[in-house]
Amino acid sequence: MTSLRQGLAVPVAELADLGARLWPGSRRRLAILMYHGLVERRLEPFCWHQLPLEAFERQVRWVSRNLHPLPLEEALDRLVAGTLPPRACALTFDDGYRSVRDLALPLLAALGLHATVFLITDLVGTAEVPWPDRLYLAVRATSARALDAGAAGLGILDLSGAERRAEALGRALTALKALPAPRKRVVLAQWLEQLGAPPDPDPGEFRLLDWEDVRALGATGHVAFGAHTTRHEILSRLSDDEVRETIARSQGEVARRLGRMPRVFAYPNGRAVDFDARASQAVGALGVPYALSTVEGLAEAGSDPFALPRVNVGSDLPYAVFRLRARGLWPRRA
Repeated sequence: MTSLRQGLAVPVAELADLGARLWPGSRRRLAILMYHGLVERRLEPFCWHQLPLEAFERQVRWVSRNLHPLPLEEALDRLVAGTLPPRACALTFDDGYRSVRDLALPLLAALGLHATVFLITDLVGTAEVPWPDRLYLAVRATSARALDAGAAGLGILDLSGAERRAEALGRALTALKALPAPRKRVVLAQWLEQLGAPPDPDPGEFRLLDWEDVRALGATGHVAFGAHTTRHEILSRLSDDEVRETIARSQGEVARRLGRMPRVFAYPNGRAVDFDARASQAVGALGVPYALSTVEGLAEAGSDPFALPRVNVGSDLPYAVFRLRARGLWPRRA
C-alpha cells in the first residue's frame, strides 16, 4: 500500500499544477472551503473533522498565494452580481471550536484572511460538545473492547485498537445520523452508558467558543459568524416545528449577541439527504439569502442559494487533492 501511494503522489501533484495552468479562473465560480476544528497533532482514533495545524497552515498559505480570498458574504453577493474576481474563495468553519481562536486566528491575521464561523448556539459557552464528538470522546476513553450497536442494526462493533475504534465510530455515526432525532437520542444515550462515559466529560480538543470569544474574534476583523442550529440536529430528521424553531432560534441568538442578523446559514451535516425544502424555506422566511450545504463542489452563478456546495477539507485530504478541489478540478460528490 505504501508503494502504491508513493506511485500515485507525483502524478496527482503534477495534475494539480497542470490544472492551474489550464484553468485561469472564472468570475462565476466560488470555492467555499469548509473546515471544522484544528488540533496540534492528528487525533487517535482518526477524526476526520479535526485537522492538524500543520496541514491547515500549508493549505491557507497556498490559498493566500494562489486564490483570491474574500469574506463569505461579500463573495456570495459578488457571485450573484457577477463581479467575482478569478479564483475567488471564502473560508468557513463549522461548529465553533475554540481552536478557531487559539490556532486559526494567528494565521488568518498574519495572512490577511477572513473566515466565517457557524455556531451551534445552545452549546456556545458551555462544556457540552456536539453529539458526534460526545460519542468520539466516549469511544476514545472507554476500556470496553466492543460496543453492542444492535439498536441501530449494526451488531457488535470491535473496539480493540485505534484503527478498529475509528472504523466503529464511522459506522456508528453513520447509523445514528440516519435515525429520527428522538430515536437517535435514545440510542446514543444507551451507547454512552455501555461505554462508561461520564455525564460531563472534559471536552478537550472539542471545546467550543464562548460568547466573549465570539465578540473578541469579531472585533479582530478577521472572523464573522453565522448559525448552525441550536444543537446540531440533522434537519431532515426533525419535525416541521423543530426545523423552524432550531433555525429561527439559532439565527436569532447570533443576531441578539452580535447586533446583526447573519446572512448565511449552514446546515448540520449538510449532505443532500440532511436538509430539505422545509429547511430552506425556514431560512428564507427569516430574510436570510444564503445557506450552505456540504455537497462537494464550487458554487456557481446558477447554484441554488439555499443549497450552496462547499469544498470539504478533512484530516485525510492529501495536499495535492486539496489544491485540485479548491480549483474545482475534482469530481463533484454528494
